[in-house]
Amino acid sequence: MASTDASTSRALALRSPRLPIGVATTYSVPACVAPMAAPSLCTGYDLSRFAPRTLPMSRLSSLLLALLLAGCASVQVTRAPGAADEPAPAVTPAARLADEGRHAEAASAYAGDARAARGRERERLWLYAADQYLLAGDEAAARQAWAQSNRRRLEGHDLQLHDLLAARFANADGRPEQALSLLGQRRSTMPGALAPRWHRERAEALRALNREFDAVAELAWLATVTGGRERAEAVRGIEQYLGRLQDEQLAARAAALPAGHPLYLHAGRALLQRGLPLPRPFERAAGQGLEGLPPADADGYRPPERLAVLLPLSGPLAAAGQSVRDGLLAGYYGETRRRPTLRFYDTGGNDEGVLRAYGRALADQAQMIVGPLMRSGVDALFALPDPGLPVVALNRGQLPPPTGSTSFTLSPEEEGMAAADRLIERGLRRVLAVTQADDNAGRALAAFRERLLARGGEITGVVTVSEENPDYVPALQSAQAGGLRPDALFLTLKAPQARLLSSQLDNAGLLGVPRLASSLILSGGNLRLDVELDGIEYPELPWLLGLRADLPEPEALGRQLPGAQGGGARLFAFGLDAWQLAAWLDHLQRDPGARIRGATGELSLDAQGNVQRRPAWAVFSGGRARPAPDGALLSDGFPGNAY
Repeated sequence: MASTDASTSRALALRSPRLPIGVATTYSVPACVAPMAAPSLCTGYDLSRFAPRTLPMSRLSSLLLALLLAGCASVQVTRAPGAADEPAPAVTPAARLADEGRHAEAASAYAGDARAARGRERERLWLYAADQYLLAGDEAAARQAWAQSNRRRLEGHDLQLHDLLAARFANADGRPEQALSLLGQRRSTMPGALAPRWHRERAEALRALNREFDAVAELAWLATVTGGRERAEAVRGIEQYLGRLQDEQLAARAAALPAGHPLYLHAGRALLQRGLPLPRPFERAAGQGLEGLPPADADGYRPPERLAVLLPLSGPLAAAGQSVRDGLLAGYYGETRRRPTLRFYDTGGNDEGVLRAYGRALADQAQMIVGPLMRSGVDALFALPDPGLPVVALNRGQLPPPTGSTSFTLSPEEEGMAAADRLIERGLRRVLAVTQADDNAGRALAAFRERLLARGGEITGVVTVSEENPDYVPALQSAQAGGLRPDALFLTLKAPQARLLSSQLDNAGLLGVPRLASSLILSGGNLRLDVELDGIEYPELPWLLGLRADLPEPEALGRQLPGAQGGGARLFAFGLDAWQLAAWLDHLQRDPGARIRGATGELSLDAQGNVQRRPAWAVFSGGRARPAPDGALLSDGFPGNAY
């Protein structure tokens, strides 16, 4: 099947000096038509329930190379029709100021209107003035304005707002019982605009009464009616509380939750993360923002009809963009079922380019976005008032993904969390961390600390080493003052520092202590010297450990495809899984317990909508990385990629 319009790009032998990896870059060239029914290149991505069919390795790599160099998938381009602007309803100056977030000015305007008003209108306006004063941070003025509003002359939304403000003042005055009595309405009767504040005040009152579980349950309801940073903070509070529970407590609390309670989603995910069974299956939710997609196959496979991919295909980040693009195309062509028409949009590696590319994708009636690749670009996209399309972002910024979207990343933070989980699962709770002055090291350690503490672990000390002082023994001994020998060491070190540390463990009294590291340990590796690292485990991509026999062998593929060479291999695997997430996003959203067996690890969605990646684990042996005995995840014999 050919299309009237197509886009393609070819690999050029350029290098990006700003990237830490040497991979080929890309540049867009005039369109050519590519057949949609391409041969299956990565037949392990046939996501049926039957055993995967594979091609011989030599033929598989040749087909992949030929297709990637021949061009991208074709796409039909249809411009979105213009929509006539509807006139906005008339609003008062005070209401307009409130809508603009100018709360102090809005409060003054409402107060002025209230002084000139009579009857019930006067009560309403004083109430609105009180609400705006409170939002502006002037609680004293809010109390005075609220006192001017007679509750008996209010009704409906205004009556509920009056009680909500009264509850806020009661909580602030240390009267949580009174606050709860004012917030005793049925949840279903609370107007949507007031619901987040209602849940927030109830959670605060319950916490003050030492009813922590009930307070966390209220946060779970809050997370269903709010978004952005407030939702992220609510989810973080839930996860921190659940992380402090022992396994038996967590299982009992989860089992006691009634059907349909949103806290069960969080508790169930916490149980699965610990390798514990669910008391009952998750309730399947509707895929949010994916209603317009074609029907799903029986196993949940549901790609869009039109997929837009936003990547830097020119500029200093083009090398990374090409590797991700090639991996995504490998997954795309490896799928034998219905596939979407596909269009790549060049972001140029900057935020303005991201927004321009997104606008073009909307005009071309895309149903889903994959990308962008830069963290700031993800924030620029997620900051839009209404992104309008589900997004599989290929980085994680400061803003949480909007409802229906997700973010996917190979970040130091993920590795830190995975290391904490691995140690806790082994019963190793007291950990000494050894780090160095490096941004990635700091990020991995911060995430490790947060996850370890949330799950009941303890950081016994943090030793920071430097190149200027190669003698680590005094600092290591000081960290064990009082005979506090740790259960394990967590290393966020580059290879030279890790080798030096390993040679001093005996003198420091730490010989035989289990050691886990972040993948930073691969930086500065030396095959001859890395025997010093033997026994250290670190998180790795299953594909690079040879644990995905259904995919092309990394070294063989890298010899034929520049984008999969060296550090580009990780980005290539990242692109492979980006395609999987686009095809299975609806399945992951509907079934909170669902996972994808990807090239980068086992993928699922967390409670905030972020992709959670469980990596494989490697161990140094003879100076080389080998699969850790218990770190291989699912075997290749598992029939299918989603489960």
